[in-house]
Amino acid sequence: MSPTMKWVLGALVGLPLMCCGCGGMWLRGQFPYDEALARVTTHPSVIKSLGSPVSGAFFFSGNTRTRNDGGIADMKINLSGSKQDGVLEVKAVQTSQVWGFSRLRVVAKDGNVINVVGGP
Repeated sequence: MSPTMKWVLGALVGLPLMCCGCGGMWLRGQFPYDEALARVTTHPSVIKSLGSPVSGAFFFSGNTRTRNDGGIADMKINLSGSKQDGVLEVKAVQTSQVWGFSRLRVVAKDGNVINVVGGP
């Protein structure tokens, strides 16, 4: 394969991956992903259950919607720790560009449930 062909092939494969990755980070930043993870990964009960360090998956699932300076989010983010994995359940509402959480709940693989914000 010629050097020119390698560059063309690399651009055809790499450019969409790079754009999707940057787009994914921008999109993720529109929702309460980072703030939710920051609260949960430093929470003592979550660290005790999952094991330190606790980290969240890059992608999340659920329903999210923003409009102007408001929005809603109902998300699930996979978590991993040194002892076990879990899932972070997030319910949040955005008003005036500030996210408020009605639920931040971690469900560990062993069934342990930790309510960081909100009740059962």
